[in-house]
Amino acid sequence: MNKSKIVHIVGVCGLALGALGAASAPVIESHFATVTAATTKNAVVADDTSTRSITLHKYTGQPAKNTDGKEPSADDVPADAKPLAGISFTVQKVTKVAGKTFDASDASTYTVDSSFTKQTATTDGDGTANIDLGVGTSADGYYLVTELPSDAVKTAAAPFIVHVPMTHVDATTGDKSLQYDVNIYPKNEVDTDSMNLNPTKTFDDGTTEDSVKSGAAVSWDLSIDRPSDIHGSGVETAGNTSSTVTNADGSTTTTDTTTYKTYASELKMTDKLDDDLMTYKDVSKVVISSPNSNGGMTDTALTADTDYKVTTAKADGSTTVTVELTDDGIKKLAAAPKGSKLTAKLETTVKANSDAKIENHFDTYYKGTITPGQEQHQTTTPGEPGTDNTPVPTVYFGNVDLTKTDEDNKPLANATFELYNSEADAKAGTNPVTDANGDPLKVTTDDQGKAEFTGLQVSKDGNHTQKYYLVETDAPVGYDVDQQVHEVTATQDEKNDATVVDHDNMLPNLPLTGAQGRILLYAFTTVLIVAGGTGVYVMKRRQRNA
Repeated sequence: MNKSKIVHIVGVCGLALGALGAASAPVIESHFATVTAATTKNAVVADDTSTRSITLHKYTGQPAKNTDGKEPSADDVPADAKPLAGISFTVQKVTKVAGKTFDASDASTYTVDSSFTKQTATTDGDGTANIDLGVGTSADGYYLVTELPSDAVKTAAAPFIVHVPMTHVDATTGDKSLQYDVNIYPKNEVDTDSMNLNPTKTFDDGTTEDSVKSGAAVSWDLSIDRPSDIHGSGVETAGNTSSTVTNADGSTTTTDTTTYKTYASELKMTDKLDDDLMTYKDVSKVVISSPNSNGGMTDTALTADTDYKVTTAKADGSTTVTVELTDDGIKKLAAAPKGSKLTAKLETTVKANSDAKIENHFDTYYKGTITPGQEQHQTTTPGEPGTDNTPVPTVYFGNVDLTKTDEDNKPLANATFELYNSEADAKAGTNPVTDANGDPLKVTTDDQGKAEFTGLQVSKDGNHTQKYYLVETDAPVGYDVDQQVHEVTATQDEKNDATVVDHDNMLPNLPLTGAQGRILLYAFTTVLIVAGGTGVYVMKRRQRNA
């Protein structure tokens, strides 16, 4: 047999073995393998100078299958497929066990070549990872490629075996060439829901409805879920490690102490506060809440300026508060178990407005390891479709509106009123409703006889109302104080809740009542006292001079 015929037989055998490997590993059908470097036309004898390598291109979507007999190529990747970063693969050199068919899922069909050091590669921002296998024919052979599991991927690609170099047949000319850099395009369906932050905002008690008096302090809890792609699947050292601690209540919490190759590059929460409604005070704490062995949650406090940073910016009548995790903070959240949450407590004071309620939401911005170049934005704004449609915490206030008239229904200005929480207090004149400074809350009627109490605390039972007791404390000049207790209901409307009628008591009829009446009476009395004193002084002086 001549030399050229032997070479031909070797080439054919190489093609057969390559086909055998592909046929016995379904993933090879599912994941494209294309050439990026080739030898001379029909040169199917491997050279001893080229670098052998495998380049992986990781994409979202269902695996594409080559069912029409054509060699797959990058052109077959769907236009809407997105590259996946942070996915790690291991590569091992293997040899076929005699008498068995290669099966990447069956370790009995191959043996691992211990002379080749197992390699791990992680896809970059373009979803690409390259594995350098070595130079020359000593690097030729079969390689087992295994995708490491990621929480963000529903199912990792099945392991597959690929031969390097790979024989390529030109579809037009039939010419054969060897591919020393084998490109593979595995695809996965990602678990999008697990990568969402799902922002929620509540008050201290976990509810989304509260009521306080205007000017009082309100704390808001800004919470997000731990995203599954906060770290990649590749690790710096072989194997995963963990640590379990016993909590004060006797439960235990396990954290992941593995150092990963990649982590999320951004995670921040922003809250835009309307300066007319809220005053920013502080971000009092940021904690990671993790599931424990008792079925509850255990909080771990993060350190300001080390694990997170707080910044504020004022513009257009608003104050925007941003809480952003540092690299250290991201790693701590990544170490927390699945089901953990990150919560920042925002401290404010609130001011009542004409709507008698304050709604507040916040936004999240995140760049995970799966799609590091894409910023994921979510908000707690209500009324939007999908996962963003979450309840928004609302502070409710109450209004009490009143009208002051005389007996002829003429509006009266300058009548002063106070409110009480109980009828008994109203009758006794004790414990009036106070403002945020602790001073009695008072209103005085205008020229239309109107006055309104605003910023009152109401119930949290869904009705957002509250009963109060109204008392007139000072009447306009010439009028008697009403001397009655009026039951009123604070609500979020501006409807009249009480009409108080004063009786005419104009001078010179006495006694005068009301604040201004008393002023006139005091002035008149003062004049009499001064006049009397002057008269006594004059009489005594005359007696001395007589």
